[in-house]
Amino acid sequence: MLNPSRRISVVTIVTLAMVASFAFLNNRNPQPDFVGEKGDVKRIWLYPIDARQRCWLRLKREDRPVIRVNCFAVDGVLYTHSNRFVPVASLFGKSWTQTVEQHAELEVLIEDKIYSLRAVRTESEDRREHILAARHYTYIPDGIQVYALQSR
Repeated sequence: MLNPSRRISVVTIVTLAMVASFAFLNNRNPQPDFVGEKGDVKRIWLYPIDARQRCWLRLKREDRPVIRVNCFAVDGVLYTHSNRFVPVASLFGKSWTQTVEQHAELEVLIEDKIYSLRAVRTESEDRREHILAARHYTYIPDGIQVYALQSR
């Protein structure tokens, strides 16, 4: 029988290993072929896009250059956002938000069209809260970063 402090250590290690395994396995979405017609980068997004809309970003990085995110439109602008834990360094490499801070130009695959855009972080707290409220967040965590996907 393990003493109480050793039992806590073992439970903590097992829990962390399970969380890390779950995060690793769920972080792997099959990548699309990333083919489609060239989209109009001046498009105004006049309808709300369901957050379950398949939306892929092609980033300027070698490891996992194509990732799936949730895209949605607010006030005619296409947006995406991070999860609430983005300020914590990723266990498996750079977060996509760290990449776009250095290389804002990216490609977006949505509705079988490819748009050459740039990710612009929403710095205003009031605007961030407005966008996330429009996305149907009732509680808005501090860590979520919001990015407008705008024409270059």
